[in-house]
Amino acid sequence: MRMTLGWIAAGLLAGIVLTACATGRAGPPPEHVVRAKFDAVNKHDLRAITAAYASDARVMASDFCAPRVGRGEVERTYTALLSSIDDLSVHVDETIAEGSRVLARIRVGGAVHGQRFEVPISNYFEVRNGLIAYDLGVFDAAGRPCRP
Repeated sequence: MRMTLGWIAAGLLAGIVLTACATGRAGPPPEHVVRAKFDAVNKHDLRAITAAYASDARVMASDFCAPRVGRGEVERTYTALLSSIDDLSVHVDETIAEGSRVLARIRVGGAVHGQRFEVPISNYFEVRNGLIAYDLGVFDAAGRPCRP
């Protein structure tokens, strides 16, 4: 009887461990993925920025006319930002992570034609398998028309 209880306990423990492994998250914690993307922006590392996104990522922002889908669109977006904004930088004020979702309050700064600026942005991310699958940036576009 004692041996049977030991085997049952061992079986239950093995089941718990195997279930935890099978349902564990793939890749780094979502908040780390998002912070690494912001670090890449601050380094102006286009390759690392693009690599942070899933191949089918959906990116949306207050000044986009429609969602941008895929790494090619991420690369297009950040190529435009990095080439048109001098000293582009991101300051992360706060992040809140729950499961695969990350909310970030950030400030993007830089200069355009010598005029310095800073824009507060609320960013919502969904991370899957260690990559950004969804990125929504909300900010005051100051009445400017959307960009395709």
